[in-house]
Formats: sequence, structure tokens, C-alpha cells
Amino acid sequence: MKFKQFGLWLLVGASILALYLISGYMTFTYTISAQGIIYPQQEWELAHTADGNLIQSLKNHYDNTTSSYSVTEFQRGDLASFTLSEDIFLREHIAQGDTIARLHSLTEMGRLVELEGELERQHRLLAFYASGEKPQQVQVAREIMQRAQTEYETQKAISARNKELFERRHIAREEFEISENQYLVAYQNLAITQSEFEAITSGAKPEQLDLIKAAIHSLEAQIEHLQQLMASFTIYSPISGTLLRKQELLSSSNAILRVADVSAYIILIPIEIYQLEFLKKGQEVEIILPHMGHNTTATIYDFDNSVQMLNQRQHIFVRALVEPESASGLFPFMRVDANIKSDAVSLMEYIRRFSNEVYNN
Repeated sequence: MKFKQFGLWLLVGASILALYLISGYMTFTYTISAQGIIYPQQEWELAHTADGNLIQSLKNHYDNTTSSYSVTEFQRGDLASFTLSEDIFLREHIAQGDTIARLHSLTEMGRLVELEGELERQHRLLAFYASGEKPQQVQVAREIMQRAQTEYETQKAISARNKELFERRHIAREEFEISENQYLVAYQNLAITQSEFEAITSGAKPEQLDLIKAAIHSLEAQIEHLQQLMASFTIYSPISGTLLRKQELLSSSNAILRVADVSAYIILIPIEIYQLEFLKKGQEVEIILPHMGHNTTATIYDFDNSVQMLNQRQHIFVRALVEPESASGLFPFMRVDANIKSDAVSLMEYIRRFSNEVYNN
């Protein structure tokens, strides 16, 4: 009896020893399964807020940064218009630098006309004062000024009437803008003729000439700044890509359009924090695509450095890159199943990892 027990224990010990020796040569693959979201490499959004301001943002999903962000605000009472390029939604591809839309601000246009008129007025004042000459026909200059005054009063009345009609929607915007511009031109013409009349009937001191030159310099700087501002009213696409027809339901702004750079894709995968030790950069990710009848691959290139709670469990987001040649069947913001396989590990390491997974779940 004792011999049989001894033999049994000997058999068990030999089995354990054999298993231990064999385990050094046996290898296993440890797989982490999770669900990820596919993102385009970059995404540009043009949106408007409830108060009519425009927002442009460029999101770089590769390194999880906002590359650029700008807000175009309009003054209260400004009659501004926004026009998209006619064929923009008919295009299959948007190229970097393509014109997306144009803005038109009547307030800014009016400011530019006023500044240009004032600049012309100052130039003429400088010319008259610097010449030191006084034309004898003061009456002619007075009559020109009076005609300009009459034209100004007429255009002022027309503009006021058209503004009221436009606000009631009785006339088109174009007709109102034409009358407004004609009123501004008449105003500047009156100011110029008044300045010329003053120049004819009076002389100037050197200090006055310096003051005029300073005013000219200031006006030129203001005009240059305003022209640069108005040039920015033309909106260009900062990236090449495809149009996304997608609307965020809980967004604080209303998207007008989105352009996605799909030259490559990023897959964002939440991994429970205890599994992080089994992952490394360069590791391959298998993306499951049942609808395509085949799978594709990505490569881990980065890990977030902060923890996020999902289903009351701690997760770290892992980022993997899908190269263009592996992107067939992928779409932006698609949810996919993903398997991350480790390098071959020994039986003991596999048991340790499996035990760790059982313990944490």
C-alpha cells in the first residue's frame, strides 16, 4: 500500500517536473480584445453659433491636438451675408486651398469706403496747402460744393428709405447695398469738395502740413489692416479630404460642413489599465471587419497619459495607425472590434496573465 502511494506521488512529481521542463519550450499568444473607434487623420469643421458667428477648427486626431481654431464675429446690427461655393457639396474630393465660402460685411465695406474717401480728401488737402496757390474762382468751388451737398442729401434720403424697405423685405439685399454705397460715395465727395473749398479760401502753416501727413499715414495703415481683414472673409480648406455628412446632436454649434483627411486612419482603443503592461509601441492590432469578409491591421504608436472611466472601470486610450494600403472598408467614426496579440510567451507567463485577467474581472 505504501509502495503504491509512493509510486503515485512519484508519478505526480515527475509529471510536474516534465510539465515545468516542457513549459520552457511551449509558447502561447496572449490576446487582448476590445472595441475601438476609427478616426480620420485630420478633421476640419466650419460651423456657426446661434448668434451667427462662424467657427473654424482643425483637429489632428493623430496626436490628439487642435491644430487651429478661429472665430469670426460680426458687429451687432451688421448686415452680413455668407455664401458657400455653388458646387461644394457636389465634389467627391476637397483639395487644400479650395475656396469653400465667402463672407460679405456691409459694415466693413462701408468703413473701407469711408477710409478711402478720407484718404483722398487728405491727399487733396495736402496738395492744395503745399502748392500755396489760391484759385481765383472761389465761386466755382462753392457751386461744386453745393451740388455735392444736394447729391448727399438726396442719396441719404434714398438710403434711409431703402433700408426701411429692405428690413420689411420689399427689396433685395443687392438693391439696398447699392444705395448704401452710393450714399457713402456722396458723403465722401461732399467732404472732399468742402476740403477743397477750405483750401482755396485759406492758407496753411507748416504744422498743418505735418498734421495732414500724419493723418494720411494713419489712414493708409487702417486701410491696409481692413483690407487684410476683408481678405480673410474668403474661407479656404486648410486640408485635402472628403466631405463628411455628419451632425453632432449635442454640439454647441451647428456644423456647416466637415472635411476629413482620410489619407490614413487612427483607431482609438480603450484598454483597461491592468493590461497596459502587456502592450508596447509597434505592436500589431487586428481590426475585425465582418462586412468586408476580411480583416485589416494597424500599428500601436502612442498611449494617452491619463486615465478615463468607462463603465466604472479605469481605462487608458491606445492609438494605432492604419496605413493607407490597409484602410479598405474603413469609414470615419466607425466602431470596430480589435484584437491585440502579444509576442509569444511561455506557459507560465500565459498563466500569470490569464490569472491577472480573471482577478481583475
